[in-house]
Amino acid sequence: MDQKHNEARKLYENIKKHAGSAAAEKIAFGMDLPLSPTKAEKNEWVNFISMELEKSFDDGTIKKIRTGCHCTEKLDEAKEFIKNTFNYSNSLTDFVDKMNAYSVGWSIKDGYLITKYLSCPCPMLEGVDFLPTKAWCYCTVGYNKKIFQYVFDCEVDIELLESIKMGSNQCLMKIIPLGNINFPG
Repeated sequence: MDQKHNEARKLYENIKKHAGSAAAEKIAFGMDLPLSPTKAEKNEWVNFISMELEKSFDDGTIKKIRTGCHCTEKLDEAKEFIKNTFNYSNSLTDFVDKMNAYSVGWSIKDGYLITKYLSCPCPMLEGVDFLPTKAWCYCTVGYNKKIFQYVFDCEVDIELLESIKMGSNQCLMKIIPLGNINFPG
């Protein structure tokens, strides 16, 4: 496993955690991903993985597997920036207004925070024009889950509402706190 691409290793570990090593080996390493893949190789691998996950698991298990595969690049920086903004907010509306001063385009719907990306944040999808399922996009859900659990200091669930790679012009996520949010401001 030493010479495997980091994405394949992360995927292997997360499948193993939720479904065992045999399934992890079959799916994560069922198609080789070179250490320095081209966009076309990434596209082929991502589509293979997405279809294998869909054939093998229900949506809840896929979400658990893929949320654990999130990138860690710039995660701490994003968490600190958003937490600092949150620390000077006295309500969800105030927090959203402060974040929107940075042109993030967040909103509140039915009392929940809705986050937005206007371009796909996933480096593995740069060569992918369209995904047939949202399986791969759950990694971005996992990334945002890490951010908002840190910011809100409680467990959160995140619902993927729209995905650019599934044909939308934006990625939207609904942030669902599973505890009380205490605004310091």
